[in-house]
Amino acid sequence: MADKSLMTIKERHAENPNRDGHQEEEYDFVAHRPPSRPLTSDFATFMHLCKASIGTGILFLPNGFRRAGYVMSVICGVVIGLLCTHTVVVLIRSAHILCRRNRIPMLDFARTAEVSFENGPSELRKYGRTFGITINVIVCFVHFQASVIYILYVATSFEQVIEFSFDIKVDTRIYILALSPFVCLLGLVRDLRYLAPFSVIGALFMFVGIFVTLYYLLEDMPDPARLEAFTTVLPVPMYCSLFLFALHNVTLCLPLENSMKKPQHLPWLIACNMLLNTGMYIVFGYLGYNKYSRDTCDTVVKNLPLEETLAKSIKIAIALSVLFSFGLVLYVPVSVLWPMIQSKFRRTIRYGETMFRSSVMIAATILAIAVPKMVPLLSLLAALSMTTIMLLIPIVIETATKWEQATRFLFAKNISIFLVWVLLLISGSIESVLSIIREYGEVKEKGC
Repeated sequence: MADKSLMTIKERHAENPNRDGHQEEEYDFVAHRPPSRPLTSDFATFMHLCKASIGTGILFLPNGFRRAGYVMSVICGVVIGLLCTHTVVVLIRSAHILCRRNRIPMLDFARTAEVSFENGPSELRKYGRTFGITINVIVCFVHFQASVIYILYVATSFEQVIEFSFDIKVDTRIYILALSPFVCLLGLVRDLRYLAPFSVIGALFMFVGIFVTLYYLLEDMPDPARLEAFTTVLPVPMYCSLFLFALHNVTLCLPLENSMKKPQHLPWLIACNMLLNTGMYIVFGYLGYNKYSRDTCDTVVKNLPLEETLAKSIKIAIALSVLFSFGLVLYVPVSVLWPMIQSKFRRTIRYGETMFRSSVMIAATILAIAVPKMVPLLSLLAALSMTTIMLLIPIVIETATKWEQATRFLFAKNISIFLVWVLLLISGSIESVLSIIREYGEVKEKGC
């Protein structure tokens, strides 16, 4: 049915060559959605967005503040937050325009990209399918990079606790290898129903862990006068990449929109959630930097005192929360990529899927072993993928969607965002690579 909708877009163009606003308004895409689906309220959708915003990304922000300075971090955090709020809202509104224009009830991320090119300049229309495939590849890469960071986070967290408790010093790569059987077991789970208990327990551990961490950050707050307001320009793109990793929710928005009772309200819900997240991340990052200053570790949880049982328990709980999320993170790239290649395993589909899942997990483990430097690796991967999916892709979709009605302001705005993307992509990648090289030659910070 979905393919038929895409195949008939050209016929609709021929029937409605003017595609004016009146014709777009005539089609109520919400009314044409399947009536039997369970629909979510605005409040439930907002809660989903809030739940998605509490994750490992927030734990890296104090380290970002340490690198960039607290004034620069606040300024860049506000700018990135406002830009991402705008681009995600633009993506949702473009999807709504395309649904009305092409008389399609709902669109996912990849199909929104594909249909936007089908409705864009004549030179781009033949590349619609390619653009849709590109989106799927980027989404898969985003989840793959998350799996790499998750492996590193869990391994380094257990390394810290075991070193302190038993005075055993082993290379981080050994912990990564020791972790790999558990990663494989979770990654081989095909049914989301079996992953649900792990997700619930993991979410509970994460919420408790972050609130206890916040308690430690607020306890005996030191004088902020000793903090650096600015450092140098070079770490700023790395901080922006870390902030984008924490703020990233664009792949969640259209699935939520497709399940809402009133999807027209989603742009406002996203705007409120993104602005709330931006403020929360900035406050958490500042408090972490203020508490530990130059001693801030890659994730602030590692700064919690190992001498205290509560702090040690929180370190383990958050590490387990991240580990339990691995199966869910892997589910997205498998569900997108496996259907594309499963025809090659017609007689051994189950064996083929097992091999495919294993290959993804082995690749993630190898990358974690090759570069066991969490913050520089995260900022490098985020500079390549998060900047693209959060800044570039939405404005490309908007420009193609509104091509015939585009104004000078629209072009100027999107060109400005494009230049920000280029700056973060190039400078963030270069600085992250240099940081990886530098950190390979440094002794590991005490306690981190």
